[in-house]
Amino acid sequence: MTNAANVLLNFSKGDKTAFDEIYAQYSAACYGICIRFSRCREDANDILQEAFVKVYANMKKYDISVPIEPWLKRITRNAALDYIAANYKYVLKEEESYFEGKGSATDEVEFEDTANLMQNILENLQKMPDGYRTVFNLYFIENLTHKEIGEYLNVSENTSKTQLMNAKKFMKKLLETQKELSYGI
Repeated sequence: MTNAANVLLNFSKGDKTAFDEIYAQYSAACYGICIRFSRCREDANDILQEAFVKVYANMKKYDISVPIEPWLKRITRNAALDYIAANYKYVLKEEESYFEGKGSATDEVEFEDTANLMQNILENLQKMPDGYRTVFNLYFIENLTHKEIGEYLNVSENTSKTQLMNAKKFMKKLLETQKELSYGI
């Protein structure tokens, strides 16, 4: 049995040392999820701590036949959503304009420097209102459907779609502003 398999087996039996090894190996990836959903680093740290408290509490429920990283990321995502629901006062609401077929929200922003585009998007996530950021993350980064987002957030699919449309508009405006500033337009 390899060392990694041994760690997972010991982890599933509730071994604290194995938990520490799992934390050391996966906390950075989980922190990335936390920072994408939160307003600031302090909130992200709180979310990460809560996620790993849940991981620790559920160590013996972990099924070693399943890869651990997706399991950890799901717990982290759920901890982030719980934190948002408990600490952020955001409102998800439907707007009739979504159903009028105005497609300008989906227009692309043209960038010559596409290598930095993802970094710019990730940096701008924290500038977005909470509802936009949450749906944007769940849809584009976590790859959830609007139906799944609605179930997670206890809203309708249409509310999820509206929030995503608004999030894209907001992100587009941020990216265009950055482009203008960087090119002196």
